[in-house]
Parts: sequence; C-alpha cells; structure tokens
Amino acid sequence: MVKIVLLVAVMFLLNGCAPWVRMGGPYNATGENVSLDLPDGWMRYNTDDYLLVTRDGVLLQSILVESINVNDSLKHTKKKFRKGMLPLEASEVIMDNIASNSTVHDCEVKESKSVKVAGYPGFRVAFGYKTDEGMKVKGIAYGLMQGEWFYLIKYTAPQRHYFDRDLKTFEKVVASARLIKS
Repeated sequence: MVKIVLLVAVMFLLNGCAPWVRMGGPYNATGENVSLDLPDGWMRYNTDDYLLVTRDGVLLQSILVESINVNDSLKHTKKKFRKGMLPLEASEVIMDNIASNSTVHDCEVKESKSVKVAGYPGFRVAFGYKTDEGMKVKGIAYGLMQGEWFYLIKYTAPQRHYFDRDLKTFEKVVASARLIKS
C-alpha cells in the first residue's frame, strides 16, 4: 500500500513540473513582459519568475530572460534596483548579484557599456568567472530599466568551446527582444 501511495505521489509531482519544450521562432514570455525570437532547436523552460533557454543543457550554455520589480529583493545581494536608475547603475546591481552567488568565484567584468536594449537605453556587460569546480565561464548580460521593472537577458557558457560557438545566436535573440507592454 505504501508503495502505491508513493508511486501516485511521484506521478503527481512529475506532472506538476513544467517540461522543457523544444522550439524556435517568435515567442512571447508574458511573465517577463518580453517578446523575442528563440533559436531553432533550442529548449525552453518557462516559470513564473524567468524564461530559461538552452541548446545542450544549462551547464553548457543558457540564456536567461528575467524581469525584476524594483521592490523585489535579489537573491545574492542586498543592493536593489530603483525607478529611474541609469543603465550603468543597474548593471552594477545585477553584476553584484551575479558575483555574490556562492558558486561564482573570481568574477570579473571585462567590459561594460551603454547600448539600446529592446529599443530602450540599457547596458551590455561582458564578464567571466570560475565555478566551484574551477571551470572558466564567460557571460554577457544585457539589461534595461523601464518604469518599476528591470529586464535582464543573460547568456553564460563555459569559456572553452560553447561560449564562442553560441554567442552569435544569443546576440540575435537580444536583437529581436521587445517589451510586450511599455
């Protein structure tokens, strides 16, 4: 009897998990208020908090799309976004959040500049770090502030092989990004 109850419980748990979905082309991430073109053959996983896209698995490369309200706390830093924050100020907040993650070591900003993101003033930050296992990871983060929301599109991949291979694909995703509601 206990085995049957456990089996039923596991089935309910597995059915409740949002599956990875293979796709490509236009996609509205309504929870993040972002519309973008996803790469063909990549997989997406969408939650209430973020959209995650990968080709070969999140440890090999991932694109994260996230919207964060200025009233929300960040997971790894006490710094906060504020309405009217300049793009490069917002980049410092998100980079502090990334660098303060306990699994990120020796995080270094390689380049930080102002750019247009989804048609709005934003930033582009190139960075690198090491994982707990010593693997070198590179990343690019694009972000913008619009009203009371911060929008992030971030790409990370191991420095060796994967980062350079999928960088152009990521840049195409960013170029296609638009806010659904301003």
